[in-house]
Amino acid sequence: MTNKKTRWLLSLLGIYGLTIAFLIGENLLFDEEINAKTQFEAEGDGMTDDTQAIQAAIDETPIGETLHIPAGVYKLSKNPDLKATTGYGDSSFALKISKPITIRMDGAIFQTEADGEYGVFWITDTADVHLKGGFLMGDKIPESGSLVSNIAILLQDSQESSIENVYTKNYSQGIHLHHANGNLLRNVTSEFNYGSGIINFASDYNVIESCVVRNSGDGHLSLFGGGKHNVVKGCFVQENRPGFTDQQGITVESEKNSLVEKNAVSGFYYGIDIKNGADSNVIKGNLTFNNEFNIAVRPGDGGNNLMTPSHNISIINNLAINPREDSERGIYINVGEGHIVKGNTVEENQLILRDEELRSVYQKENFTAAVDE
Repeated sequence: MTNKKTRWLLSLLGIYGLTIAFLIGENLLFDEEINAKTQFEAEGDGMTDDTQAIQAAIDETPIGETLHIPAGVYKLSKNPDLKATTGYGDSSFALKISKPITIRMDGAIFQTEADGEYGVFWITDTADVHLKGGFLMGDKIPESGSLVSNIAILLQDSQESSIENVYTKNYSQGIHLHHANGNLLRNVTSEFNYGSGIINFASDYNVIESCVVRNSGDGHLSLFGGGKHNVVKGCFVQENRPGFTDQQGITVESEKNSLVEKNAVSGFYYGIDIKNGADSNVIKGNLTFNNEFNIAVRPGDGGNNLMTPSHNISIINNLAINPREDSERGIYINVGEGHIVKGNTVEENQLILRDEELRSVYQKENFTAAVDE
């Protein structure tokens, strides 16, 4: 009897094991990545135009699956059928994504030509798209066209997507989130752009985390267009080119209920720039230095629609020291009501408020750094 039970148990375990093996094999079969080189003949040699091959690979990747673009140099050209319209103007692209897929691009370099006035990826009217890795390289900083003539990645009218570990250089804008909500940008580097390295335009609940934006323009990292509940956290934003003294680092413009926290900002005219009807935003725990204005709450840059006061801005626990050269503007507030300015460290006489009574109150709630002569 014991031997029969043992044999029965071993048989059952064997059947169970075969079932598990079959299911694992089935999952491996269906989870196999699509390969742009081996299955769609993308060359990646830096000379062949790979635009059509990569677009075909994107189009043929099943919803929810992964497209692998292996290491290589992929030359891309403008697709005349791919033109997006944004609040800034029209933008052309090489590639379009309009369904939920993941594209893994570790070691892949995408090359574009600035004179053609086009970008790389247009992600539109979809959700759950994930770009991982890759280098998007324009041949030079665009010298003509609009701020959106060459966008490396436009995420438009799309949600719950992510862009991680991607490098962009030499575009009119690096990454543009446009009416796109609930997305994640992490470990992105964007530098040497004609306009913003990263711009969040009229978009809500996005997280921009641990990114690097350097040597660009028009608000290097910009929250703009009436977005709300966004987070910019742990980013490094810098301008260090000679002669570029009029740039802005992080701009918070017409933005509401958003958080700018634990970023480092250096080399700008306005380091963290709050303006044009921003409301109820929190600027917390940032390091700002070597800017003409380290942190500023101000009306705006001109025009009646760009001079709206900002209200209820919380500026808390920031280190705002060593402003540029002879500037004394550590924290500068000259417009709006309901601001909270508390726990910041500035140098002597560098907390500047329009309201002298409030200045007296805030000086007691902040710290003065000792500066070596």
